[in-house]
Amino acid sequence: MTRSTFSSRPPAIGLIALFTCVGLASLAASQELRVGVQSHVRALDVQAETSNAGAQFLHNIYDTLLEIDTTAQQLKFKPGLAVSWQRVAGDTLEIKLRPNVKFHDGSVMTADDVAFSLNRVFKIALPAFRSSNGRFFYNFDRAEAVDASTVRVVAKKPDPLMEILLAARNAGVTSKAHVEHVGFDQSGLAPIGTGPYRVASFKPNQEVILERFDDFWGEKAPLQRIRYVRIPEMAPRITALVNGDVDFIVQIPPDQEHLLRNRPNIKLVGTAWPMFHVYVLNMSVPPLDNPKIRRALNLAIDRDALVKALWDGKAVVPKSHQFPGTASEIPGVNLIRFDPAEAQKLLREAGYSGAPITLNFQQHYYTYGNLAAQAVADMWKDVGINVKLQVIEGFGQDPKTLMTRDWSNPLYYPDLLGAFDTHWTKSSWVSRDKFFLPELAPEWEKLYSVIRFSLDPNERRAAHKRLLEVGETELVPWVLLYQPYESFAMNDRVTWSIPHNVRPYVLSFRAGEISVRK
Repeated sequence: MTRSTFSSRPPAIGLIALFTCVGLASLAASQELRVGVQSHVRALDVQAETSNAGAQFLHNIYDTLLEIDTTAQQLKFKPGLAVSWQRVAGDTLEIKLRPNVKFHDGSVMTADDVAFSLNRVFKIALPAFRSSNGRFFYNFDRAEAVDASTVRVVAKKPDPLMEILLAARNAGVTSKAHVEHVGFDQSGLAPIGTGPYRVASFKPNQEVILERFDDFWGEKAPLQRIRYVRIPEMAPRITALVNGDVDFIVQIPPDQEHLLRNRPNIKLVGTAWPMFHVYVLNMSVPPLDNPKIRRALNLAIDRDALVKALWDGKAVVPKSHQFPGTASEIPGVNLIRFDPAEAQKLLREAGYSGAPITLNFQQHYYTYGNLAAQAVADMWKDVGINVKLQVIEGFGQDPKTLMTRDWSNPLYYPDLLGAFDTHWTKSSWVSRDKFFLPELAPEWEKLYSVIRFSLDPNERRAAHKRLLEVGETELVPWVLLYQPYESFAMNDRVTWSIPHNVRPYVLSFRAGEISVRK
């Protein structure tokens, strides 16, 4: 790997204008927050939008039946649109609804709205719901409106994760009448939820403005208005914050923190995300249909070098597909290493003849995704792999045409399967599009069934440990790069903490989650 690999990383961004600013302008108003985001979305449908970008918005617009306490250190449920819930059978949850909840258009939420919202994703009423169904709801059969205040949710078979999955934001509730009146496409552009903020305006992939919903059923939103504007490049995002054009920005990597750390009136809040940046390997396409070649691709990557060069040592190098320090971690599972000699040996054993391997990646979606791709390509070349780099535009491209694809695997909820079941199931896109072929390891399905449906914690953990081994050494459908470290930067009048027990990139601006000092 050549040192020039990382030469295009913005050194100090060269922001002369940034350092010659008169100073940080004050917040536009104590009740308005202007947020500069790296990525935006094309629509705001609560069941269809599953991206990291969408997580920035949905939490504030929609409610779920069960809510997760984002300030608690451990997983804790609290009433949302449901005031109570109970298991009436292993596969059935009976839910009592909160009365007199209003949608953003002033209409009252009913049991029919809840059943409609859940059933369209449970039953995949439209192709747009496949991703959400595959990640969370593939074992849910139906939601029934029992009476005006009761909904019964029925799984296909007894499910230990029913409650936590119904607290996922993609189980949020929207208005049946609104969706049926304007149609699915338009309802995603002019969404109606029950959350503390309503959508005042939406320009796809550019800007969304939320306003406080005064008829919200719970504690009123602390902000009158939130304006999210897309600023994809890092340098302009930082400049916008320093100039006072925005009050809050996202996805600042460690090497850029020094530009803001000692600036007056600015503070940083950072974390190593419980999330992997990933390359998915297409197991159906030669030469990646050979597991020895897939394993060689993993062994050839010096992840410590990537973390040091790109993330100033603050990102976390994975040892397996789990996150250190989380309640679900199984200690001592060390499966990922840097071993270029072993990689070359496996390539020889596989009879690799120099067929090109294309590394497909998005230029700006993942922080430093472009630089990581260049560095990984150099590392692969160092062991004799013929690599081609190819930029793809977003996730709309037909995955069947790709040899690899960049992706992320966030921890969606604190469980053994919190980052696994949402990505590596039979109903996920990786299986549907034949990137991932778990049937090639017969042990996989049996192990997965135990982890997913057993009620015995020890049995689940033992099966999960073995599943990690099978995934990393036999199937090898992925390349796990690192857990990225990123910071949020904000005006120091803003008090906000990274929320707990929800997926990365959630921007939580509800009551008790943010305040702005006057």
